Amino acid sequence: MEKDEIIANTKTIMKMVCNTDELDKELGDCIAELNIIADQMQSAISENSRVARNQNEYEERYSELTERYNIIKARYDELTGQIDGKKAQKELFKGFIQALEKHGTLIEEFDEGLWSSLVQEVVVKSKDDILFVFKNGNEIKTRQIKS
Repeated sequence: MEKDEIIANTKTIMKMVCNTDELDKELGDCIAELNIIADQMQSAISENSRVARNQNEYEERYSELTERYNIIKARYDELTGQIDGKKAQKELFKGFIQALEKHGTLIEEFDEGLWSSLVQEVVVKSKDDILFVFKNGNEIKTRQIKS
């Protein structure tokens, strides 16, 4: 496989894997929902301070709003983490592409920079049991077949 083909394939994979459009839309929806709930909570507090109300009803309503807010906030936090993860992964892809672009058409010898741009860690449990963990999250486990 040619270097240009590898770079093109990597860019295609990067666009697919690192796309945050759907997550960004859902995050925007969460923000809008959180703002609505916060406004409802503020209105409930304001109304409770102005109008004599049954405090049990007020506390129940406020508790429902708080619970709903906390659920949406947890989803917001989850989405933010996913988006940040995809952005970090995109930077890893970009680093790999830049490392490849620095090389000639064919890599004929070990290159520490290229290796470092791909591999996060290598876990050696024994000479026959080695785990390669790549920066994109993929793992390859090698086991030597005994004859």
